[in-house]
Amino acid sequence: MSTFPNPQARSLTSQEPGEWGETLARLTRGTGTAWLTVSRPDGTPHTRPVLAVWVGGQPFLASGEGTAKSRLLTGSPQVSLAFAVEGMDAVVEGVAERVGDRDRLTWVAAAYAERYGWAPEPGEGGLIGAEGAPTAGPPPYLVYTVVPSTVFAFPTGEDGPAPTRWRFDVWP
Repeated sequence: MSTFPNPQARSLTSQEPGEWGETLARLTRGTGTAWLTVSRPDGTPHTRPVLAVWVGGQPFLASGEGTAKSRLLTGSPQVSLAFAVEGMDAVVEGVAERVGDRDRLTWVAAAYAERYGWAPEPGEGGLIGAEGAPTAGPPPYLVYTVVPSTVFAFPTGEDGPAPTRWRFDVWP
């Protein structure tokens, strides 16, 4: 699975910028609720909790096929995805892309089982079975990844990274 290229970092304070590798490791280990914001057709924000997982350096989320999230992501893929994880808050801004290939769905399903105890299975173009993800809606589940343009991190404790912005200008 591909990972994000090494992004360009800029500190948001006079401190040295945080290290992307350390920030990515925290995001990858993280569990708990993330917050997805996507625009409605009239431009107003639609923010909802999601269970997100990081696999191979990319954030993924599942959404029931008939949910407002899935409909809105189809029409307006520019999103932000916010996380509170070990020592930091982070926001990923970018474009949501639908994931349908079996290998990535298998990796995402395994990550959900490992991090949340929720065990969907890869199906045709998404995840199936395993009700119990209260933020995803009913199955079947569409899977999205967010290809970042910018990631921000802010410390929430002394061991968190310096406030940093990473820009991702090139995606392989």
